[in-house]
Amino acid sequence: MFLLVFALAAYASAQDALLPNPKLTPGRVAKRDKDRGGVTLKMEQKVFARYRLPWTRRNEFKIDHLIPVELGGADTINNLWPQSLRTKPYGADRKELLTEVLLTRIRASQITVAQAQEQISRDWIDTFIDHLGMVYLK
Repeated sequence: MFLLVFALAAYASAQDALLPNPKLTPGRVAKRDKDRGGVTLKMEQKVFARYRLPWTRRNEFKIDHLIPVELGGADTINNLWPQSLRTKPYGADRKELLTEVLLTRIRASQITVAQAQEQISRDWIDTFIDHLGMVYLK
């Protein structure tokens, strides 16, 4: 029983490392033109500072929108986080695939934009699993 609890705790901890800190990156939907100004170098540096990552590690991360721009996400600090490019199996490529799947489901009237925004901002990995299934390392 102890091993099962330990394994689940380790999984939860590992999964948390794949998700943005909800206090730093709660997600934000663009509501005005000012929210669609693009991501600047200064904004990227601020995100790194907020996550206490040295800028020298920049090539290990992608500054990602928690709520993707394609789903109405804002170009604001509270919608950006440093997503590891080395993380497997739920890395930046999987999140991009999820965005495509959600857009397809929106066009097919299977979900609304608001539902997609809420799901992905709450936990993008759980949303991936719900829509695409579990991914395993090979």
